[in-house]
Amino acid sequence: MRHATPSGVRLFAIAALVAASSLLTQGVSAQPASANARKKILFLTYPGVGAPGSHGHASLPMAEEQAVAYGKAAGFDVTTLKGYEPGVGKQDLSFFTAAYLNQFDGLMVMANGDIGMTAVQKKAIVDFVRSGKAFIGVHCATVMMYDFPEYGEMLGAYYFNSIFTPLLGNDVPVNQRRVGILKVEDRSHPATRMFTSSWPVAEEFYTFATAPWNAASPELNLSSPGNFKAPMGFSRERVHVLLSLDSEATNLDGASPRSRVRRGGDYPQSWWRNWGEGRVFYTSLGHLPETWTNDSAFRAHLTGGIRWALGLEN
Repeated sequence: MRHATPSGVRLFAIAALVAASSLLTQGVSAQPASANARKKILFLTYPGVGAPGSHGHASLPMAEEQAVAYGKAAGFDVTTLKGYEPGVGKQDLSFFTAAYLNQFDGLMVMANGDIGMTAVQKKAIVDFVRSGKAFIGVHCATVMMYDFPEYGEMLGAYYFNSIFTPLLGNDVPVNQRRVGILKVEDRSHPATRMFTSSWPVAEEFYTFATAPWNAASPELNLSSPGNFKAPMGFSRERVHVLLSLDSEATNLDGASPRSRVRRGGDYPQSWWRNWGEGRVFYTSLGHLPETWTNDSAFRAHLTGGIRWALGLEN
């Protein structure tokens, strides 16, 4: 088992993210727990979608490094596995057992596709949370386990399509990448209490399956990429939405046609829920490396969600 080491923050920053950081109010930084009360989370980042031999999201190395740093400052310890290193389709998850998982107080996942877990391993995750542990889903955590519906029920949704991927590519200058406006729906939660009513951020953003996949409409509720068939649809009745894309305030020009976003539509991006005795937090953010290294608003959002899921804040 290997632990990620924090690296230096890049010198450049997305202008909108700098502006977003100003939304943070004074005095709301999470305070570390006492030394004898530190919680432990495992951060799983294995990629399962992409060209053979590739390493998935470019943000995975930064996500692991920064998550360790986030935890040191916020009262919890993060164990990482450099899961991105083997490349797509080359993961060995034989170590991942219920006994191994139970060493931790929470599991954070930024993985996608078919990452080679057995049904027993998948059940270990939902049982882990049901028994009172924490689950933190980051970005592409909704793009996996389509063949294990209980995972989707626990997390709350399955990915359908990305909205702004082409507008965030390496060929797009950092300060010109598409900024979406997030509507802050609940300012009382630790993951969002640092914001005002909105948060501008450059991000891929997701749309989610709206119903179980049906052969009569094969293009609906079928993920892209991956072509995974969603076994269920998202429902606000299942979760407590924290952030949603403000489709009235966001420039939707250039959005993926397949995502079918429209002005006035409802596009949740972060939420929480209880699962048995455990707590589940999800955020769709985290696509770009710069989000992890440069954006203090994202750091506060994710750290607040983790601390809530671990029971360190309410």
